[in-house]
Amino acid sequence: MWTLRTAERSDFDALYQLDQQCFEPGIAYSRVELMAFLSHPHSLSLLAESTSGALIGFIIAEVRRKGEMRIGHIVTIDVAEAMRRKGLGRALMFAVERRMREVGIARVRLEVAADNLGAQAFYEEEAYERIGRIQGYYLGRVDAFVMEKKLE
Repeated sequence: MWTLRTAERSDFDALYQLDQQCFEPGIAYSRVELMAFLSHPHSLSLLAESTSGALIGFIIAEVRRKGEMRIGHIVTIDVAEAMRRKGLGRALMFAVERRMREVGIARVRLEVAADNLGAQAFYEEEAYERIGRIQGYYLGRVDAFVMEKKLE
């Protein structure tokens, strides 16, 4: 099993290493980018630890303004390979969506690679709907679907 908690600056190196394992070079965040997301004042960052205390996953989200409306944005969700398809990704999504609801966020968005069918299916199961497409979003050659979910 696992426990969820707020990510802290002291977790940075472990988060960076997991992100490098989860995504290919150019898609994984640089140290500077990841630190910027973690330290942003409107960031919601949660991590999952195994019972032994090892990092097994994390999610970073942020609150953005769109005119007068605030909207949530999932920056990344990273799950260690050994923990995939065990409900951890869902637990991380549920927890960050709950925190967004608590601060009055009505919608949350994310981007997913057009060729990542597994991730698309996961998000669709979580009630995310495609609302747009960004040409060449990943590495200038892979399109991304923009997906959105209404938070009740």
